Amino acid sequence: MPYDLAETPGGFYAIAYWMGALLFILLSKSKRTKTESIIISLFFLVLLFVYMEIINTDVPMLFFVPSILLSTGIIFLFIYFMSDISVLSVGYYTARAFIVGEFIASFVYQMYYFVVLDLDITFSYFTTYVFVFISYSILLALMFLLERRFDGERSSHDVTSREMVSAFIIVAVVFTMSNISYIYQNTPFSGSMARDIFNIRTLVDFGGVALLFAYHIQINEMKMKFEMEKLQNLLKLQIANYEMSEKSIDMVNQKYHDLKHQIIALKQDANTQEAYDYLEQMEDDIKVYEAQNKTGNKVLDTVLMGKQLYCQDINVTLTVVAEGTALDFMDPVDISTLFGNILDNAIESVKKIQDTDKRLIHLTVSQQKNFLRVSAENCYEGNLTFNNGLPVTTKKNKDFHGYGLKSIQQTVKKYQGSMTIKAEDEWFELRILIPLG
Repeated sequence: MPYDLAETPGGFYAIAYWMGALLFILLSKSKRTKTESIIISLFFLVLLFVYMEIINTDVPMLFFVPSILLSTGIIFLFIYFMSDISVLSVGYYTARAFIVGEFIASFVYQMYYFVVLDLDITFSYFTTYVFVFISYSILLALMFLLERRFDGERSSHDVTSREMVSAFIIVAVVFTMSNISYIYQNTPFSGSMARDIFNIRTLVDFGGVALLFAYHIQINEMKMKFEMEKLQNLLKLQIANYEMSEKSIDMVNQKYHDLKHQIIALKQDANTQEAYDYLEQMEDDIKVYEAQNKTGNKVLDTVLMGKQLYCQDINVTLTVVAEGTALDFMDPVDISTLFGNILDNAIESVKKIQDTDKRLIHLTVSQQKNFLRVSAENCYEGNLTFNNGLPVTTKKNKDFHGYGLKSIQQTVKKYQGSMTIKAEDEWFELRILIPLG
């Protein structure tokens, strides 16, 4: 036995903290290459191992809490350097990684204690850590699958300061309760025998892991509910806009129809060639309007006409090449929502450009073999940051913006399609492919 069995080796905690952090790093988007990830991971493994071995032997009780805070800081830096998430999210996952590390170190060491003491099996230094790595890996694999099963893509949500602080408060309480026997043994929650202390520590840490996991799921459920409400409100807004556009355009079309007949009558009574030519020019302009945005799909025509009129009002050039019949398989509400949001996002982007010559939007809708292809392109200024393939809104009130692209993504998924976004050289391009039939 290489260790005093009454004391958990620092190396056990070091590897547990490292693997706990690795769990949440694997669940997050990485900002490192594979080579960089390996180098950084090994560096922090060595750092934690050396540090925990030192404080486990030479640090007085007075400095116990500061030393634990420092180990938490190392976990924070490990996640920060590896994961492409916000600082608040790093803090939140640091708290969860710490308590996961506490639990697996306690649980595995309790198993080790039982095997050595009760089964009388002797371990060398090497076989001890083989046992540790295998045991930790099994536990963390199960946790990884559990996180994936109940969390999925929702782990991408940014964490608020309130959520991060709440997680740290839970961790502080759990850590205090699980380790109180090492400081005060004469309390209702303490134990005096090593086996009792290990049992208390493991059970309390397990409760902490379960509590934080449940808290995490609750946070994400609330955010998903909030997001669905916003998407539903956006859908209602798009439908209302479509209905308003439809009524307005029907009225405009009626006036143009009447004007066309009035021009024909006026041409017959024209006294001069100049008056006749002017009326003919007006008639040609009306024909251009009639031919404009006649794509073969009434819903798309209505959406496009409404956006065209708005674009003319704000000096935005919108060009459209659309094969509307390719949309016949789609629900009219989905057509209105999809193209309403596509054009609203593009218009919102180009409105910010001071140079009106760069306020350009181009929309293409076509059928290519067995796919519907939609392409929307527009100029933009500034820097775009992405989260899970979608640009992050630049507006200050992020809770109420940025849902247009999510709505588009949701509509595309409904038809088993795919959406890709490319932004470079101040040119934004959204591409959609939806299988037909």
